[in-house]
Amino acid sequence: MRRALTPCLTALLLVPCAAFALESLSDSALAKIGGRDGMSFNLSNFAMSGNATMRYTTPDGRGSIGIGNLSASRSDNLDAPFADPYRLDVIQRGQGGAEIVNIAMPQNVLGREAWQMAFDFDVGDNGVNVYGGSVILKDLVYYGGGFQWSTPVTGEGLAFGMSTRMEIGSLSLQPNGRAATGEAMVLSGVKIGAALDDGSAPVGPWRLADVSAQAGIFNARTDEAGNSRLHIGINWPEAGAAAAAGTLQIENISFRSDAGGTVAPNVDLGSSRIGSIQLQYLDIKFRP
Repeated sequence: MRRALTPCLTALLLVPCAAFALESLSDSALAKIGGRDGMSFNLSNFAMSGNATMRYTTPDGRGSIGIGNLSASRSDNLDAPFADPYRLDVIQRGQGGAEIVNIAMPQNVLGREAWQMAFDFDVGDNGVNVYGGSVILKDLVYYGGGFQWSTPVTGEGLAFGMSTRMEIGSLSLQPNGRAATGEAMVLSGVKIGAALDDGSAPVGPWRLADVSAQAGIFNARTDEAGNSRLHIGINWPEAGAAAAAGTLQIENISFRSDAGGTVAPNVDLGSSRIGSIQLQYLDIKFRP
């Protein structure tokens, strides 16, 4: 039987959390949770904020990128807080392959579970860090999809799969920080998901990578000169298979500038749409 967990997720995070413990659920709440191997959990009333910075530094110590001042919160479906949980399962792969860890997102049919997020970022070179600004996401809503992890069929590293359907109320890049004034690029009404033949808004998740059919890979690769570099990629689809088609739709793209105390009119570029996207192959290497 699955057990619903509180936001602290003590067993997963391996940190003490005396204020939150396992909660007993009523029979009606338990009846709404599917009984099978694995674990279900929810993020009811989840909220976090802090000024810690996560920083990646190149092997030679010269360049870096940092993300900090992260804040995130999620609204909830108050009518049935445990009826549509996250699901963590371990799936058996056929033909003696390694097991797959699968995390499935809530279906969120009514769209009541919405995220609000913000973080700052900076880039550095030779000891000098330059503030890049703030990224602010409002009303980020996931509808199903999830993530997979396993070992690669060949080589070392981490194989992954990913599928998603999401809508974003607005995505803002603000070079001057989180103040209401200043310059900003704003994308509004963003929709990402599986493409439909008629070009309408997505109703299902887009599978960007699949552990079994078109695996993603996260590892370190060493070139002929002996330089080791972080590598992220997505393999070609298996023979005879086709990469899944996705769609990206943006209702409005605008630029705001009210620097120097003078409010300038927004530059409104209108909407943008890519009806069908197929990610056949991806190969990204991070160089110092």
